[in-house]
Amino acid sequence: QVGRSTESPIDFVVTDTISGNQNNDEAQITQSTISRFACRIVCERSPPYTARIFAAGFDSSKNIFLGEKAAKWKNPDGHMDGLTTNGVLVMHPKGGFTEESKPGVWREISVCGDVYTLRETRSAQQRGKLV
Repeated sequence: QVGRSTESPIDFVVTDTISGNQNNDEAQITQSTISRFACRIVCERSPPYTARIFAAGFDSSKNIFLGEKAAKWKNPDGHMDGLTTNGVLVMHPKGGFTEESKPGVWREISVCGDVYTLRETRSAQQRGKLV
């Protein structure tokens, strides 16, 4: 599990970066762009070694945890889905992961692992289009 929280359910703590024209002495991050409980990554340890990303945090009882401002909706199949407040974004580079690769298109991952186009703003209540 990945997020900015240092609570025990988080396996990998990530923090915001400082923009290139500032140094550590003058920089102050007033609002984080990383969710406290951002996502869970599940990897199969046997072939075909599938990796899946699920947006949202999981508390100590292993229940999904989303902030009150997070976008939430019910899918046609009746399951609830949603997006973290700040979004969990992924990008697959054009040309794979090589020195010659170029940036690809950014996408957003939902709680259920669906892939969407980006929202109008990172914290907008309206989700992007299902990809």
